[in-house]
Amino acid sequence: GMGGSIIDYAVVCEEIARSGCWGLASYFNSVIMYGADMILHCGNEEQKQYYLPKLAKGELLFAYGITEPDSGSDAAAAKTMAVEQGDHFVLNGTKIFITLADKADYTITLARTDKDAPKHKGLSLFIVGTKSSGYTARPLKKMGGFTDTTCEVVYDNVIVPKTHVLGGPEAINFGWPLLLSTLETEHLEVAANSLGYAQAAFDDALAYAKERYAFGQPIGKFQAISHMLAEMAVDLNLARLSVYQLAWLRDAGKPCFKEACMSKLAATECWTNMAHRAMQIFGGYSLMYEYDIQRYLRDSYILLIGGGTRQIQKNMIAKALGL
Repeated sequence: GMGGSIIDYAVVCEEIARSGCWGLASYFNSVIMYGADMILHCGNEEQKQYYLPKLAKGELLFAYGITEPDSGSDAAAAKTMAVEQGDHFVLNGTKIFITLADKADYTITLARTDKDAPKHKGLSLFIVGTKSSGYTARPLKKMGGFTDTTCEVVYDNVIVPKTHVLGGPEAINFGWPLLLSTLETEHLEVAANSLGYAQAAFDDALAYAKERYAFGQPIGKFQAISHMLAEMAVDLNLARLSVYQLAWLRDAGKPCFKEACMSKLAATECWTNMAHRAMQIFGGYSLMYEYDIQRYLRDSYILLIGGGTRQIQKNMIAKALGL
């Protein structure tokens, strides 16, 4: 609602993540990315007029229901069905690993609306109210990201009006192109968040290396530690350049699919590697819950996998290179 640019969005994502609060970043992006950005770029005028003011006021939360038990990386293989019946659709199926699906007011849901069409052409996106009869979200136990929820979502004869097709009734069976149109911004969000968390891990490791004494001097004075921190600083700088190059390209309206995949890969791997090396610097204290380092490592695997694994990113980069 403030008219900010994509670069502004990246800065805010990074700084929220740098605070170390996983849940705050999740709730922020449930409004900005999975709510406002999806409606702004994929919704029709009626949907924009209804949802965007409420999102700008912080009155609504959105979840993003794409992944299914049998279709993670291959999202277009979705089996959730939406059967047309008069002025509405009836949805049946199951989604998995859906962030805040039990807290959100709406879940953007990918469902198959033409079972006879090729898998990328018979899909639609629906704005599903989470209070709808037949919608059930069950939080799952996980090893990280404790300050938000990750859910299994079941759609059992959920009735969704045709007006709740994202983009309007004219967007029926055009869900896949709409989903792809937001992929670059989603990758940026993941990359910028990862960058912030990586910075937090580095900041903690650097401070500890200056405070912790061994053999009569700070451990940061030992070359094994100082070189590790120097390498961490280089990796952070390279990841940050990648993130903000992507944000600049997206703001300028330039093609950036390849760069989005590169940035997502670089920043998420940077975070995991940063946390791993920070744990080595902290030694035994890194395993203690009173220190954040163990949490940085646990949480890092969520974004390393979510939004497309490193292998999928490499596949897409290779394809963009013409391979």
